[in-house]
Amino acid sequence: MSDDSKEFMQWIDALAKGIIAGCALGFLFSLTGLMSAPKAVVLGGLAGCLASITFKNRQDDKKDGER
Repeated sequence: MSDDSKEFMQWIDALAKGIIAGCALGFLFSLTGLMSAPKAVVLGGLAGCLASITFKNRQDDKKDGER
């Protein structure tokens, strides 16, 4: 695989993990009764997506600093 496709797959992997983790946390939050389950899962997925983008950017910055 080329370097571009490896980098793309790393981004997809990070986003998928973030979305899944966010949805799971959102569902667990919905069990408290403060928010309906569908709304909590969607908001958790969005928050997980943003968190994974931030995490991936910080990880890439650390790698660039080492080179």
